[in-house]
Amino acid sequence: AQFGVRDSNEASWTQVVDMLEFMSDATDIPILLDGDTGYGNFNNMRRLVNKLEQRGVAGVCIEDKQFPKTNSFIEGEKQALADLDEFCGKITAGKDSRQDPDFCIVARVEALIAGWGLDEALKSRRPTPRLAPTPSLSTASNRGQMRSSPSPRSGAGGIRS
Repeated sequence: AQFGVRDSNEASWTQVVDMLEFMSDATDIPILLDGDTGYGNFNNMRRLVNKLEQRGVAGVCIEDKQFPKTNSFIEGEKQALADLDEFCGKITAGKDSRQDPDFCIVARVEALIAGWGLDEALKSRRPTPRLAPTPSLSTASNRGQMRSSPSPRSGAGGIRS
């Protein structure tokens, strides 16, 4: 929002990281970056994690949509999700490149808000064993979706609304 551009990768990851350096200098509270889709492929994710750690950022949350992303709140047709292997590869690359074991990488499941529905979120987007113990969350576009989502204790594979 600070750059005054749409939520569709119009600001580069380097612009975002530069701004985070100022934020990190100004506060001691942990900063979790909304890293969109990781700004490209697994190599971009590695570099992003490295640069975030250098600036004292606590973690990054990336979503399972294709790069470049489309704003999740645009109504209409279903938005393209990333291939699950590609998404897992980004998460793995980010985790493998961490220098700080406390740096947090969160996988955000966008199937609900991107128009794919609860079945897709539970079926193909649930965390896989190779990502464990990566925290994950799901976003919903309305209260009805949140009410129909299973609780974390219901065995839904870690999908949370």
